[in-house]
Amino acid sequence: MDAAPAIGVSAHPFTSLEPPARLPDDGGGTAVPRAAIPLDVLVVEDEPSTRAALEMAIRALGHSCRAAADGDEAWRMLEAAHADVVISDWELPGLNGAELCRRIRSIEDGAYTYFILMTGFHDRAHLLEGMAAGADDYQKKPVDLDELEARLVSAARVVALHRRLAEREKDLRRDSTQLWAASRTDPLTGVGNRLHMQEELASAFSRAQRYGHRYSLAIVDVDHFKEFNDGFGHLAGDEALKQVAGALRKAIRSGDAIFRYGGEEFVVVLPEQPLADARSAVERMRAAVEEYAIRRPEKGRTLTVSAGVAELDPVADAGVADWIARADAALYVAKGSGRNRVEAMPSKRGPLDA
Repeated sequence: MDAAPAIGVSAHPFTSLEPPARLPDDGGGTAVPRAAIPLDVLVVEDEPSTRAALEMAIRALGHSCRAAADGDEAWRMLEAAHADVVISDWELPGLNGAELCRRIRSIEDGAYTYFILMTGFHDRAHLLEGMAAGADDYQKKPVDLDELEARLVSAARVVALHRRLAEREKDLRRDSTQLWAASRTDPLTGVGNRLHMQEELASAFSRAQRYGHRYSLAIVDVDHFKEFNDGFGHLAGDEALKQVAGALRKAIRSGDAIFRYGGEEFVVVLPEQPLADARSAVERMRAAVEEYAIRRPEKGRTLTVSAGVAELDPVADAGVADWIARADAALYVAKGSGRNRVEAMPSKRGPLDA
């Protein structure tokens, strides 16, 4: 590259101190306002007059500017606050420009920093070394203001592109999170669906085997739900299921989880609760549903639930299916004993130690 016109440092390191108020025509007949994308620029220069002149010029171009006298100071400033652009001299006390660039690239995991190496070296070897360190552009010294302006325009385009990409990635992560949640939520009641339940139970079984955590599980079934649907219709039945789910959610602890098992059945997972405590907790849930007083077709009757509770036994239970089967057996007993009640089924080994 040809050397830029040199102005003695005692006069000023730039060929022009008064940048035009607007950039050249964008091709559509309208002048583009300067710094359409304002940048946060960090200047790293150990020579005070050059550093001050760069700061003044960059602010005149419509950008904000900070300055550091050496690479170590610049690094501390970047740790405290990100910069869109770093314009760094190559030769600096301590950490030089190429090393500073290399360090930025080694830890960069968020917003992109556009790096311009500024040097009086004009040979190919230094250019290649700077690019290998991760520099985006190369600015000759003494600095020509028009060249600096052009480099900041290029920097703004790259920074804008990275911002758009970061925003798109953020949107994709949000969409992915929403899709994940939707795929594991029952659309009618808003509680977890069967897929989510299976994942949680498999995880609970693994933690119980590996770390000795205790879990209890309840299957909660709405009593006489077929008669309710036949008497009031399926729309009323759907509304009743939503109310039951709401009552159960209000009655569980913050660490408990509720899922729709299918039809009018729900599963509640109660971490760190032995069988007796879990049965008491599920009894509160049963009472909460009864207090909702959801009217049944029979005059004076309200909708109730029955529940079966079982504590996970990671030794006797061969898998999640055995655990669910014991809770289901307890539910069968509750149904056969008059409904609107909670029954518990101990492990095959008998009650587990508290």
